Amino acid sequence: MLIRSRVSYLIDVEQLRPFSDERWAAFCVFCGRPPCTRDHVPPKIFLDRPYPENLPVVGSCLKCNKGASLNEEYVACLLEVAAHGSADPTSLTRENIARTLTKRPPLAARLANSLNAAGMFTINDEDRARVSTVIEKMARSLWAFETSEATHTSTAEVRYQQIARLNDAQFEVFYKLSDHELIPEVGSRAMIRLLVSEHGILPNRWIEVQEGRFSYAVELLPGRGRVKMILGDYLAAEVDLISDWDTEPY
Repeated sequence: MLIRSRVSYLIDVEQLRPFSDERWAAFCVFCGRPPCTRDHVPPKIFLDRPYPENLPVVGSCLKCNKGASLNEEYVACLLEVAAHGSADPTSLTRENIARTLTKRPPLAARLANSLNAAGMFTINDEDRARVSTVIEKMARSLWAFETSEATHTSTAEVRYQQIARLNDAQFEVFYKLSDHELIPEVGSRAMIRLLVSEHGILPNRWIEVQEGRFSYAVELLPGRGRVKMILGDYLAAEVDLISDWDTEPY
């Protein structure tokens, strides 16, 4: 199934300069410690070369940035293997994933063991936990990038499903964004996009980072923020971030 044939309102990532409260930049978006690195979202392992020029980045401490690398690599490889029904690097279309599995035979073997005779991938509890962890991290990054708000005091509810398992009605429910969102942080990218869309320039708020590889949308709903993602035209993911506003810094 080609998502591009069903989704007609994707827009490219553009270079928007936020002018929101700079105090939010003093926190790692994941844990609240001082940021000392810039974390790409999505991680480059989920994209193909040449990478987008305006790839979203957020401030992160070194521990949060580097500590997720192995999970991100594993999940990116898992999705590619599951999509193709093979862990043979020579049968995969994404060069960086094929190269990773060639360099790491134990990883290729582990993923191959999760394929049945029909090439269907069986995901276990450990795999589910790793997928959820990576999706949650990307959602927190995108929320911070779009709204200029850190997420280290928020709890996350993660949901995802293989797109091929969704019928047309279910996919439309996932893809549709709310018409009753709250006003974003003044000066944030989300606010700038909202102002631009009111003038009829943008048809909706789905952002395409790279065609066929990664798209996302951010919604500001009562009591929560919601981040939706399409990974590799294979996985639909949705994360609700529920904030404890009493613990947010002023």
